[in-house]
Amino acid sequence: MALRIDLFLSLTGVFKTRSVAGKACRTGHVTLNGRRAKPSMEVRQGNVIGSVRPDATPLTVRVLAVPASKQVSKKDRMLYISYTEPNLGEPC
Repeated sequence: MALRIDLFLSLTGVFKTRSVAGKACRTGHVTLNGRRAKPSMEVRQGNVIGSVRPDATPLTVRVLAVPASKQVSKKDRMLYISYTEPNLGEPC
């Protein structure tokens, strides 16, 4: 199963909204497996996402699973992502 990267980043709480996640992708602040990500790219289990959040904090996460629904509760967000060492993914 796959999910758009902008939707995945907003569902898992990396970005507050899908539009903010999409803007970050369009402006080159998000990478997927070391390559610059477009908002429509698909995320799959095992992918590594690197990003620079709006507060300029660099972040690297590993995708543990892809949500089956379009809603994820705050307590379940950590089931889908794992924060990793900054050098695991390509720097943003």
